[in-house]
Formats: sequence, C-alpha cells, structure tokens
Amino acid sequence: MNPLSTINFFRHNKRKLLSNVIIIVVAICLVYLMECFVASIAGSIYPLDANRFHYGMVVVSTSAVPEIPRETIEELESSDSIDVTVPIAIEKITFSVPGSTTHTAAFGCSAEDQKLLLDRFQMKLSSGRLPEEGTNELAIDKNVALNNKLQIGSQVGSKHDKTQSLTGDYRVVGILESDSHISLIGSPTSGDKSIKYGDSGIVVFPRTGRFEGAEKEVAALNSQGLLVWTLELYNRTYAKNQQTFQILDMMVILAILAMVICLVCSNYAQHFSRKSEIGVLGALGYTRRQLTARTFREVIVTNLIALIIGLLIAILLTSAIIPRLFDDIGGTGIVFYGKAAIMSVLAPLFTGVFVLIPVRRLIRSVDAVSIVEQN
Repeated sequence: MNPLSTINFFRHNKRKLLSNVIIIVVAICLVYLMECFVASIAGSIYPLDANRFHYGMVVVSTSAVPEIPRETIEELESSDSIDVTVPIAIEKITFSVPGSTTHTAAFGCSAEDQKLLLDRFQMKLSSGRLPEEGTNELAIDKNVALNNKLQIGSQVGSKHDKTQSLTGDYRVVGILESDSHISLIGSPTSGDKSIKYGDSGIVVFPRTGRFEGAEKEVAALNSQGLLVWTLELYNRTYAKNQQTFQILDMMVILAILAMVICLVCSNYAQHFSRKSEIGVLGALGYTRRQLTARTFREVIVTNLIALIIGLLIAILLTSAIIPRLFDDIGGTGIVFYGKAAIMSVLAPLFTGVFVLIPVRRLIRSVDAVSIVEQN
C-alpha cells in the first residue's frame, strides 16, 4: 500500500471528498447561473434599444424646437452621406424581463412610408397585415408581442393597462419580424396636429458605405436643440448605465470569496486533524516535499472533479431556468457564456491557492519525533 497515494486517500475518505466537491459545485452553479442571468438581461434589452440604430438615426423634436425645421430636413436630404429621411410619429411599447424594463419603438407614418420602413429596417410581415393610416391599429414586433402576451386581434394600450407606455387603445392587426424590433402604428402619423413635441421626428437613412458620415451630420443637430439618437450616442449612454451590471459582478465575486473562505477553513481543519498522520509519515522517512506534493495532488484532483461536475450541472440548470425566464417572454436567454465559465473557475482556483499556502506551513511545522512519542 502506498501511503502517499491520492486514490487510496479518496477511497478511504469518501465523505471528505464528497463534502468538498459539493461545496465547490454549489459555488460554481450559483456563479454560472448569476452571470448568465445578468448577461440575459443585457442580451434582451440592448437589441431592442440599439439594433434600429444600425440601420438609421432618429431625430426627435423637443420643447425648445417643437417642430423640426424644413430647412434642417432639406439640408440632410441634400447631403452626400444621407439617402432619405422619413417623417414619423413616435410611440413606445413596454418590454419587461426579470431585472429590467425598457420601451420599444412604435413608428406611425403614411402608408407609402410604411413600405419604405419595412425595406430599410429589413422588417418582414410574418402574419396579418399592416395598420391602415389614421386608425388605431398596430403591427407589432414578434418578440414584443410575446413579451406582452399579444396576438392578432388583441387590444393593447394604456387604456387597458396602466403600466403600458403605448398611449390609448390599439388593436393588433399584424406581426412583424426583424432584428430592429420596430412596431408600426396607423395613428398618429407625422402629419397629425395633435402630436406633441417629443412624439414626432424623422428617421434618417444613410447611403451605402456612408454610415459614419451620416452619424456625424445627424449628431450635430444636438446643437440646434433637437434630440438625436445614433448608434454611437446610444452606446455611450448604455456604457454609462453599466453600473448595475458591475454591482452584480461585485456581488458574485463577494459570494465567491465567502464560499472560498468556508472551503479554506474546512480544508485546513481536515488537514490539521491529520497532523498525526503527517508526523508518522515524516518519521517513516517521507520528506516534507513529498507530503506537500501529496496535499497538492489531493486539492487539485478534488477541485478538478468539482469543476467538471459543477460546470456540467450549472449548464444543465441554466438550460432549464434561463430560457423559461427570458426566451419564453421574447427575451434572449444566454446559456453558454464564456465569462460565466471563467468566473466559475475562480472558486476552485482560489480554494486551491489559499488551502495550499497554510497547509504547506502546517506540514513544515509538524515535528515527526514528538508526534511519534505522543502516539
């Protein structure tokens, strides 16, 4: 029998192995699930807000400039970087996922401009029809419809649901599919006199290969008192609002540290209880380096087993939980996530490092002669 055999030790100490593995597996599952949850929030909200700006920019009237000047529109349309502008009325539809709520765009325009928006935003009418101009009808994005539990024939609006951002009462007449996640409404349109500032504007579509130039020209309209949304400006705003996700990341790291401390204390207590064994082995002629190497193998093998089992269970749990929380309501659930896997590795990694340091000192401090004399 080899007293330094890692396999023999595990064979005779199955409960110790199991308890250490379970703690690490639980830590890995919690970390992986939390990271995928946070990533799913971002993956669900960001495309709804940002993707439309990959196709065009939006200029909105403000209290300072209640109506976009005709001269401004003509100047944009005469630019070499800009292809066409489309006047729109702007409404919003609430979109909620666990942990966050946003508002998706619903544009009202003429019947002719509807076709242009369908083409330029690469929207596809998957079922039903487009809303008729001047009516309270809605062709809603598929994901937004799923999120709000809507189908063709459903009624939606603040009249039916006070938490809904869409003002009034609309009937769903069509379902749209696109990665821009834009919905179309029949009323109001850009020409309605009842539209207030902030609810009307224009969509600016750039020429092919001139996107950056068009963005700069549109962004310059901020100086005229107009509200401008471009991809670059939105990404800046989004980056500033990442504090929530950073706080969640810090909570995950703190949770990892708490579990690591528990694991280190447990592992050290186990090795401290083996002082007699260490002393006897030392008396038999085994060097401190050999004893330290054995401890190193035990910790590495334990953590490696826990890491493999933990990641497998974490992915299975995430596959069962995240899609139900996000995909089933029109969001984007993320199951396979590199950052989550990396964060999960921290638990066994820190445990291994912080266990080996004190245990190495323990092995060096053991006096083999006194241990043998006591026994």
